[in-house]
Amino acid sequence: MAKRIDVGHITLNVDEKGDGPPFIFIPGLVGVMNSWDYQREIFSDRYRCISFDHRGAGDSDRPGPDGYSTQHIADDVIALMDTLGIEKAHALGTSTGGAILQNLAIDHPDRLRCCIFSNTWTKADEYIRRVQIARKQIALNEGKEAYVLVSSLFTNGCNQFRYNLDKVMELEKRSLETIAEPEVLAARIDMTLNHDRLNEITKIKNPSLVVGTRDDATVPYYFSEDLHEAIEGSELVIVEEGGHYSYRRHPEEWAGIVGPFLAKWEDKI
Repeated sequence: MAKRIDVGHITLNVDEKGDGPPFIFIPGLVGVMNSWDYQREIFSDRYRCISFDHRGAGDSDRPGPDGYSTQHIADDVIALMDTLGIEKAHALGTSTGGAILQNLAIDHPDRLRCCIFSNTWTKADEYIRRVQIARKQIALNEGKEAYVLVSSLFTNGCNQFRYNLDKVMELEKRSLETIAEPEVLAARIDMTLNHDRLNEITKIKNPSLVVGTRDDATVPYYFSEDLHEAIEGSELVIVEEGGHYSYRRHPEEWAGIVGPFLAKWEDKI
């Protein structure tokens, strides 16, 4: 059961499932731990699966608009690991969570084992800027509910609306119940546009798997190719269909990509 944990400088809403080596699941911009429910269910038979609501999302604390950056949330992850007594962990970040994981892998490589980067980017280009600015304008001009509903179009994609509508509505429900004020939503979008570790990504030396989706309408798959090229020795998988939430659209198939990668490295790091 999820519980709020004081990690020293902020209180985060955290949930754990399973036993074994620690495995941290970092949500994307939606910010709520529920986005990882299907993967945590699969991996909890082998790992201690930990996820959390971002600052400014779900039931975690909500600082003012100046309190948001991918670096802030990376610092939250380290503080959470310290509080839980975790020295090192596998970490998986999707979208904004993948940007947060870049910070962790560059600044705290000794705290990580394997890194899995899903549907994330290196530095926002014109495409991502237009997507995110549109979402920000909707939040500020049309309100919180409109922001959640329109964001679902970008992140789920048409096939999830047609074939997995229950999953779409499930995540939307938690988002709508816990959504922050538009000013906080805008600040969280700004942190995605301001994230830039592009010139430092070559410093990442942890075993890394990069996963993209060819029909992702939020973060184009070519960013996964760029990230793979920059991280020496990394592995790349491009999923043909699944949208931005491929790990929810096809959970078993997606876990079938990540599981063997972790198993290969489990006794080596």
